[in-house]
Amino acid sequence: MTMTQTLPAGEIRRLPTKRARIQDDLVADYLSTVIQPGQRTIQIGGGDLGTVCLKRGAHHQIVAPMGAIEALQAACDRRAIPTDALSGGPAARSDADAAPFDLAIFGAETGFPAMAANWRHVSGRLRDGGVLVLLGADHGACARLADALAGDSSWVLEARIGGEAAIFRKTGAVCDARSLAGLARVADPARRPRGVRYGLVSRLIDRVFPKRPSAA
Repeated sequence: MTMTQTLPAGEIRRLPTKRARIQDDLVADYLSTVIQPGQRTIQIGGGDLGTVCLKRGAHHQIVAPMGAIEALQAACDRRAIPTDALSGGPAARSDADAAPFDLAIFGAETGFPAMAANWRHVSGRLRDGGVLVLLGADHGACARLADALAGDSSWVLEARIGGEAAIFRKTGAVCDARSLAGLARVADPARRPRGVRYGLVSRLIDRVFPKRPSAA
């Protein structure tokens, strides 16, 4: 629900709708600075961060169950964001003629099998210099993927946001053999993922010296 604020002169100003968690607002702010109109973005898993992509004028694809897709559509409707550039389905679409993705988002609640099933498609279709956003990179499947990327020279950890999200930049062509080997290495359920830890010192440094997004 959109909040309102009464100013001293009696004028009512609309305040932006806030998300349930401050971490999601921080990620949304980051997305709004790096996404440009006309770019192609994709999200794996549910969540309303796709509204930022669409508001910025991106062509956005969501890969999630129908309920999550409908929830994103409803979030766009509440914010009066057009959805003409929204597409979605339970599996990532493979269109050889389509332009590469500029940005990909993996949701924190995405299970490892679903993440791994979509990873090869997304990593190969993300352009060189493209951005990968891992939500919940300190636990679960996204932490496992972060562990795999830490040993892959095609990816560089660029930033941490809100103590949970990690931003990776694709720095070169993905080697399928190396990518699959990395996923196999971190897939063991008995192995506790390290993920991207965000300690007190890192929080303080990021607050005092905030990083600006790199130019695409």
